[in-house]
Amino acid sequence: MAEALTTGTPGELDSIVLSKFLLTAAAANGADPDRIARAAGVPDWALAEDEVTIPARCTMHVWELVEHALDTPDSPVSIAGWYSLGALGLFDYLFANAPTLGAALESSTRYLHFITTNGRFALSSQDERETTYSFHYVEGETRQVELAEQFALAVLCARSRGVTGTPVHPLHVGFSQSAPPRHATLAEALAAERGIDFDQARATVTFRTADLAQPVLGADPRLGAILGRYADTLPPPPPADWRDQFRQALDLCLIEGTPALDHVARQLMTSRRTLQRRLAESGTTWRAELDDARRRQAELARRTGRPGTAVLADRLGYSDPRSLRRAVRRWSAAEGAGEESAG
Repeated sequence: MAEALTTGTPGELDSIVLSKFLLTAAAANGADPDRIARAAGVPDWALAEDEVTIPARCTMHVWELVEHALDTPDSPVSIAGWYSLGALGLFDYLFANAPTLGAALESSTRYLHFITTNGRFALSSQDERETTYSFHYVEGETRQVELAEQFALAVLCARSRGVTGTPVHPLHVGFSQSAPPRHATLAEALAAERGIDFDQARATVTFRTADLAQPVLGADPRLGAILGRYADTLPPPPPADWRDQFRQALDLCLIEGTPALDHVARQLMTSRRTLQRRLAESGTTWRAELDDARRRQAELARRTGRPGTAVLADRLGYSDPRSLRRAVRRWSAAEGAGEESAG
């Protein structure tokens, strides 16, 4: 799974904030978040960001590993218990500033792609008495989907109660999965008045239509309108770009004075051979990328006036200052030739 972000087409995508939340909550429940992230193929550089997406299969694998680490079938409910409004960024703030619960739920159907393209949440049916929403995942192995589905519906019910400040409970919740041997904890978390059914065609949650008119406490309708207009202008978070992340890792290694192929490969949690192959597939080589990174760092040092040539040469991995000076002359010549050709 370590290559999950670097091979093939990514398919469905999840915002990194979802994995970050899951790992933080898992850690609070006694799991090792670093080990889970590595095993699921979520590298350190992605966890340091907020505005990137990763393949949904990585997030789904996180769920499976979390359950194994916590050793409890109720891990989705435990994780949902650590959720607080705002943990999912703009997606949550749109929910919290809608005028009514119904409008808040509509915002979730409209903007779910900010969190995941793997989930589908939609209004299924509505009459004067009941309103039903459906939910399902596009990708994921059976147990992974079961865990993620339980978490999603538990959080949805918690959000509904939280924003209204009233005991708004769903009338009914349905799951596509088969009934587990024990699900009392899940039933308690969902608090559905007519209970839970399993083996449904699709996961559903049904509310009283009258409850959807409940006002959202503390909502700022003006802010909600501004956030909505802003959200409508935004594309989904961009997929994590492997080439950019490689260059960030290489730059960091140069700053630390460790510009070695093996060291950069470890930073990206991949093998030396895989890294060389990925560079070749991108139309470049380790030597070319290292030279370009050295040029960037040397230019930065020139503009800032630090460090000195001898220190910089050592940091960039040159044998002596003369080697750095020769490289600078070569870069300057190449830049001049490029400008002459462009002219």
